[in-house]
Amino acid sequence: MGKKSEEREYIAPISTASLPQETERSIFLGKIIGLNSKAFFDIDQLTKHMFIVGGPGTGKTIAGMVIAEECLLKNVAVLVFTPTKQWNSFGSKCDSEKMLRLYEEFGLSEEDRKEFDHREVVVSYDDLNIDVTSYIEENKINVFVLDELTENDYNEFVKNSLECMIYKSWATTDKLKVLLVFENAYKLSPSFGNKAALMLEKACREFRKYGIGILLITHSFSDFGPAVLGNVASEIWFKTSYDKDLDRITHRYGPEYRTAVVKLRTGECMIANVEYNYSKPWFIRIRPLYHKFQ
Repeated sequence: MGKKSEEREYIAPISTASLPQETERSIFLGKIIGLNSKAFFDIDQLTKHMFIVGGPGTGKTIAGMVIAEECLLKNVAVLVFTPTKQWNSFGSKCDSEKMLRLYEEFGLSEEDRKEFDHREVVVSYDDLNIDVTSYIEENKINVFVLDELTENDYNEFVKNSLECMIYKSWATTDKLKVLLVFENAYKLSPSFGNKAALMLEKACREFRKYGIGILLITHSFSDFGPAVLGNVASEIWFKTSYDKDLDRITHRYGPEYRTAVVKLRTGECMIANVEYNYSKPWFIRIRPLYHKFQ
């Protein structure tokens, strides 16, 4: 597809100068669609939390992993809460031919493949009161695998984890120190029980003062209420067909952005943060991973 059709379909940024720029505190996400330039994001914006939303197979988990990789490279501690095994290969370098074929397009080479300090923690019913703060280590990703838990136990474990972090003594800072990633975050919504939902609301309000960011990866915004949505500053949208989410895009940004999101290809997304691009979203293509992807 040519540049003109890309810009017409995806809407060019209002001002590239107002987009996140490359700095010592920026992370490399991919490429701006329609422009031959890299897409960056301010890592410290993650202290104000982020949603990644999209349908199955659209690329939202890869985007979350890209953000986690970039945080690890900036010496941030990453804790992942997931009911899947997809996050368990950070300790090995990328070996996917499909991913590696994309490296040149994003200005990468095989030397950019990386392995990260990684630990997997399989959580069982007996582990619902783990002190997750003891797993916070700079430049290391700890993955809590929750596939053995019932929905009630999942809710209890996340509630306990957030609670022990909330009541720990932290130094105030505006720099990101810890990133919490929740895969299938819809399981933290009120429809799955109020324990985790209420604690998530409190965490979204409190954590930003202490450099703790929350990344929620889910299929729909409509699972969450205003107490969470109002405390999340950044949104990444992949292709979706949920009418409530598309109505939200129309209401917040305009019908042209709704049309663009419906047409997104796998790995392409729309980013929104009111501090950039005169409060309007912009579109990027997510870079390939540095680590192995199952």
